[in-house]
Amino acid sequence: MRMLDKTLKGLLATMAILFLLPSFFAAQERSNPFELGPRLNLPEADGDSAAAADTGNPFDLVAPANRPARPAPAVSPPAAKKEQAPRQSRYRNFLLITNIGILLLLTILITLFRGQVGKAYRAFLNDNLLSQLQREREAGGGLPYYFFYVFFLINAGFFVFLLLRHYGQDIAYNTWAGLFFCIAGTAGLFLGKHLVLGFLGFVFPIKKEVRLYSFTIIIFSIILGFFLVIVNLMVSYAPENALPPVLIGAYSGIGAIYFFRSLRGLFISNRFALFHKFHFLLYICTVEIAPVLVLVKLVFYS
Repeated sequence: MRMLDKTLKGLLATMAILFLLPSFFAAQERSNPFELGPRLNLPEADGDSAAAADTGNPFDLVAPANRPARPAPAVSPPAAKKEQAPRQSRYRNFLLITNIGILLLLTILITLFRGQVGKAYRAFLNDNLLSQLQREREAGGGLPYYFFYVFFLINAGFFVFLLLRHYGQDIAYNTWAGLFFCIAGTAGLFLGKHLVLGFLGFVFPIKKEVRLYSFTIIIFSIILGFFLVIVNLMVSYAPENALPPVLIGAYSGIGAIYFFRSLRGLFISNRFALFHKFHFLLYICTVEIAPVLVLVKLVFYS
């Protein structure tokens, strides 16, 4: 009796297990309320339908449909900074090559014509020595002074280029072309001045005084060329906050030399200036003042 009772209990337990197995497997095939997969794979919906969508998960939070998307942060650097670095590197190389070339040319000229440098400096301070050098030049000893005059034109053109660069004026597509145009413009300006003086000496009976004044321009330009070597080095490599006093010193030195040269020119032409005031003022305004004003207009107001 007891054996039969045990057998019936085992049979009932087996039937209960077989009856519950299909329900267990069916429940496994349905969605898990803690599963995140349906939430991630939901299709995008418009309007209120997205907010009312039921995923079957009571813990699922549906974002509002009108919430704007957050833009992705920009991580790439600006393209302008990438292009500016090589340009600054090329400009520094340009300054280094130009200044080294100028210093090398100055070394060669001083080595070859050391005596002429001393004579030019003494003639810069003394009018009698200037007249003596003028006679030596007419006798055929003026070639070294022309070399130093060309050296001044190179430094003056480089100074004009640095000024244009400092004040944001670009006159050419690259730095070397801009330097060439500045040197050519400076040389053309001084050559035009000498041509005008030669024409005046040919037309009027003042040939001796015109030649002396033309040589005065050369001597004073040679001294100014030595001064511009230092100025160009300082303008090329001085920091931005130190450039204003450097430029003020450069303008002051150039103005002092120019004023001293004008006084020497008045001393040479004193006997003509008293009797031909109109022609003298016409020359001063046309040849001396007008080119300076054009240069100032080009640098500061173009």
